[in-house]
Amino acid sequence: MRRALAWIALLLTLTAPAFASWRDDVGTLRVGFIAGDNPNYEVARLEKFRWQLQYALAVPVELFPARSYEALMEAQATGRVQYAVLSSLAYITLDRRCDCVEPLVQPTSADHLRGFRALLVARTDGPVSTLAEARNMRLAVGGKDSLSGRRAAYAGMAKEGIDPASYFLRIVETPDSAAALAALAAGEVDLATAWSMASDPLSPSIGSGPFGQLAGDGVLSPSTLKIVWQSDLIPFGPHVVRKDLPEMAKSSLLQALTEMRNVQPEAYDAIERGLPGGFVAADPALYRQLAETLNLPRRRD
Repeated sequence: MRRALAWIALLLTLTAPAFASWRDDVGTLRVGFIAGDNPNYEVARLEKFRWQLQYALAVPVELFPARSYEALMEAQATGRVQYAVLSSLAYITLDRRCDCVEPLVQPTSADHLRGFRALLVARTDGPVSTLAEARNMRLAVGGKDSLSGRRAAYAGMAKEGIDPASYFLRIVETPDSAAALAALAAGEVDLATAWSMASDPLSPSIGSGPFGQLAGDGVLSPSTLKIVWQSDLIPFGPHVVRKDLPEMAKSSLLQALTEMRNVQPEAYDAIERGLPGGFVAADPALYRQLAETLNLPRRRD
């Protein structure tokens, strides 16, 4: 018994400096996220997530609310935050600006999928079934910075040698994919951009995004639509850390996050309430593929 206790004491003595070292280096872990116009409410809403990280890592954790992705990217690029919750587009944009960050985890859907697909859809009773048949037709798109509602579809068409501005008779700009699909249902356009993370994209099932929403509202039935084009898998936005964060801090964070849904589901839901499948280790290849699809160049200083 005494020998066993002596070994335990020796191990604690040997490991204590390493245990303390990375925590001393990190000090306080600052976690950035998008808070919009009501940061106090959002900080309070994420308290269970913050507390669980602090408990799991045994370091102080502070939340850094940002009003925009641009502000959040700047904060991470300059080191004011070591960890940020970003969209896929924000991450690959930041990666090409500073090469100073890496994706650590990404959330998953109820079906445990790592992302969604951008779509172009048309009515089943309409004349369009392929992109070739879409020439001189009317297209409804989402916002100009929307990855799912515009940019992914435009990048896909560019690969096919299609310039949307000259290819379509008219492009109707709408606030989001739900509005684009509503325009299609109303006969105002011939095609619309949309997205889905469901195994069966054109369904009212959980994860079908605007299709399920509009079906529930009685605006349209997904069975009246057909897919004209779909993207490769677009990964959900990652949780991103600075590359200069100590490796032991990264591994501890990875463990805490991938266990969070099972250990503290309320903490997970606070930060990823729309994606209930839990965190998995991020796949950097998915984000590289997305950057190549969108043709985002690296900044040369």
